[in-house]
Amino acid sequence: MKVTRVTVFDVTLPVTPSAGRQNAWIVEVETDEGLTGAGEIGLCYGIGGRGAAHVLLDLAEQYLIGADPGLIEKHHDNMVRNTFWGLSGGAVFMAAVSALDEALWDIKGKKLGAPIHALLGGAKTDSLRLYANGWYRGLGKAEAYRDAVYGVVQDGYSAFKFDPFKADLTGKAAHPRRVLTRELESLALERVVAAREAAPNADIIVEFHGNLWPADAIRFGLKAADLNPYFYEEVVDPLNVEAAADVARSVSVPLAGGERLWSRNGFRPFLENGTLKLVQPDLGIAGGFTEVQKIASLSESYCAYLQPHNCGGPISTAACVNLSAACPNFLIQEIFPYWTDGRENIVQNPYEADIKDGRLQIRDLPGLGVALNHDFLTRFDSLSVGRTT
Repeated sequence: MKVTRVTVFDVTLPVTPSAGRQNAWIVEVETDEGLTGAGEIGLCYGIGGRGAAHVLLDLAEQYLIGADPGLIEKHHDNMVRNTFWGLSGGAVFMAAVSALDEALWDIKGKKLGAPIHALLGGAKTDSLRLYANGWYRGLGKAEAYRDAVYGVVQDGYSAFKFDPFKADLTGKAAHPRRVLTRELESLALERVVAAREAAPNADIIVEFHGNLWPADAIRFGLKAADLNPYFYEEVVDPLNVEAAADVARSVSVPLAGGERLWSRNGFRPFLENGTLKLVQPDLGIAGGFTEVQKIASLSESYCAYLQPHNCGGPISTAACVNLSAACPNFLIQEIFPYWTDGRENIVQNPYEADIKDGRLQIRDLPGLGVALNHDFLTRFDSLSVGRTT
């Protein structure tokens, strides 16, 4: 079996006031035997997705067209070690590698008639516990957070995450300044208090999005600790190991992070100094299945849990489910159940449609367990290398 063509679809999603412009960059790898694989560049939001798409096509043309898709470790090694820039990585470069890696694993699973989680050692559970994200868009006052949390709990979730610093009092998206104002600090704390009051028995992950410096993160972290957060996430700049360690030494709540890191070498110093207790690699950025399963093993050796970051489209969710199902140190899976922009139509059978009581059933379908919806994808611009069979 040989790879014949690789296509990237630019799925431009409707702009939402709080989420801004997003593009789901979906990859399809075709073979001369008719089997295809799907992947997703993990840069749906922010800047960089278009750059990763072009890097991906260069990689595919150089290393995959005409090659056996089953030699996944070889291809991963070539894309990282033989490209000069691949050795230092970066989110844009590694997002391209990651999406191709996901697609190759999808093909291998279909070829063998097995789900990817079976190829990774087999599922150790029938379903995954989820935590809901994305439920607080456009909310301002603490009372609005309380009401929204009631809805999340009624939807069956026993865990949820939010960034209490992300919006001003009117609900307008706001990027916190380096010096956290007393007003925003008080508002953020009120929001966490309201969330805890609405869900006294739920697990709450408080997101910082790397916007604070240690002094502010520590002060807020100490004030919110009495509300029993499950974790604090990305408390400082995501690459600043010592700053994160400073916070970890000062607060009692465990720290999570890693969505903007790539490769096991990016996670290693955070594990060696004991900073991260919940590791959150994004399969669409950190190297796909090939690298993230190594990150999971490295994390397990430091007694750290793993939860794949998931903030994109349904291919990202499918990848997360397969990795998490087979991961011995998996804790809980992130999910965005409240998107209204139609991204679930990227595939014919999204996992998101199967959520029940805050859990997601593991599928016993080949590969990723989802199929691309070409009727939907062909509405969008695409770029390809290779040829049609």
